[in-house]
Amino acid sequence: MPSRNQNKFPLKNLRILVTRPESQARDFMNQLEKAGAIPILLPTIKIVDPPSWEPADRAISQLDSYQWLLLTSINGVNCFFQRLQEKGLSYKDCTHLTTISVGPKTARAAAEIGLKSDLIAKEYAAEGIIELFADHGIKQQKILLPRALKARELLPESLRQKGAIVDVVPVYKTIFPPASAELLNQLLNQENIDIITITSASSAANLIKHCHDPQTLEKLKKVPTACIGPIAAKTATEVGLNVKIVAQEYTSEGLISALTKYRSKPTT
Repeated sequence: MPSRNQNKFPLKNLRILVTRPESQARDFMNQLEKAGAIPILLPTIKIVDPPSWEPADRAISQLDSYQWLLLTSINGVNCFFQRLQEKGLSYKDCTHLTTISVGPKTARAAAEIGLKSDLIAKEYAAEGIIELFADHGIKQQKILLPRALKARELLPESLRQKGAIVDVVPVYKTIFPPASAELLNQLLNQENIDIITITSASSAANLIKHCHDPQTLEKLKKVPTACIGPIAAKTATEVGLNVKIVAQEYTSEGLISALTKYRSKPTT
């Protein structure tokens, strides 16, 4: 039977590695602290400009030719609308588009800029968008999808199979912060990490790819890993991480809930 203190602080004293970009980690770390955990930041992603802005700039110059705007991440929202502003435009130049967001946090990011989402995917993953198009005739409809330089192709390919014209334009790319490689060695060799949290497939891939010390890598692969959803979990498993927890709701709150449930399980 959990004690009152355990109920109030369900993650008490758990040392949890947070792999989000530093600029986006604070809210999640605050949630962990409120649950009693000790969050340790190790950014595995840094958001930078794409190699070329030409595809995005071309799309921005032709906004009137599109019928749909797909927003699949907070990063995509922020980087796309920042570029729009740099070109002398604003969210108002997108109000003629039917806007779909993946998950409430992406929709909230768009709303903070001023753009209301017409539809929000039920699932917190790109595949959830495909279901939303089922009730709409999208044959020969032009869809603008601003996103990361490297991302899964399932969504645009599926929409093209339905007859849509999809322009995928990179508005940012992710890199591994150079300082994190040495920090990872220090953390695993000098401190006890109880759980690794993974909030994107690229976080999982970067963590393993840039862990160059064989002994550190061996330790890394033994630490229980918690993933924000099945896409991140799939990549994390493929690269060798010890996935023990997968959130049912693909948000930071859902990940906290999954961590709490995992912690409450009786040990055998």
